[in-house]
Amino acid sequence: MFLDIDGNKVFALSFGAGPRTILAHSGWIGNFEDWIATLAPLSERWRTVVYDHRGAGETVVPVERISHEALVDDVFRVMDAMKIERCVMAGFSRGTVTALRAVLRSPERFDGLLLMNGHGEVQLPGEAPAARPVPSQWPGETFRDHLEWFAAGCVPEPDSEHIRRWAVNVLSRSTPDVADRIFTMKPTEQVDWADSLPRLALPTLLIHGELDVRCRTEVMEYMHSLIPGSRLVVMKGSGHLPAMTRPMDVAREIDSFFAERLG
Repeated sequence: MFLDIDGNKVFALSFGAGPRTILAHSGWIGNFEDWIATLAPLSERWRTVVYDHRGAGETVVPVERISHEALVDDVFRVMDAMKIERCVMAGFSRGTVTALRAVLRSPERFDGLLLMNGHGEVQLPGEAPAARPVPSQWPGETFRDHLEWFAAGCVPEPDSEHIRRWAVNVLSRSTPDVADRIFTMKPTEQVDWADSLPRLALPTLLIHGELDVRCRTEVMEYMHSLIPGSRLVVMKGSGHLPAMTRPMDVAREIDSFFAERLG
């Protein structure tokens, strides 16, 4: 379905039913398919909601209307449009930036937090963010070349060419200018995460692929140390896309953790 959100047509899906609701935000220019294989088994016991954020999938917006602040605002706009009072907020990869800022802004709207293969803006003490070339400067001549290079690094697992192809097809729904914009944009207001995260009172599950070259394990471990009562699950042999390569395992971890913490 399409939601009218801030003058944009935002594509969203809601399926399943249960005592808990999970709202999933995808990464970079990924669409709902980042999550769909994991949400499908969860929907037997949860209400699962996922949407294409600005510039991703079917949510086409002018590139100048994409910002950190707008993405966070859209979390609450989608929640209101879908009549979600409270939920577990889930973010993947670049989407962890949005998820973290949403729960920091209005923790009373959330029952828990799930961060997968992404540490938002959190950095190790004394370490500055690494300089990264924009997607338009990645190896290759065309946008699809750039995406294929990216997907190859995201999915190191053997016998996974079908997952790499799927990832490229998902990302290619966006455009080069949007890809560069979301990859490089910075929030207007800075957050002291080392100060803010220890005060986060939400049940928090961190899921990370052991072989992820996009998101370092030691930063996930540091974030885990900052969030009281959080659980870090490192998936052995997995890369950046465990929700696509091992969806049943990811769903099982989500179900188990929040059943334990939320009842």
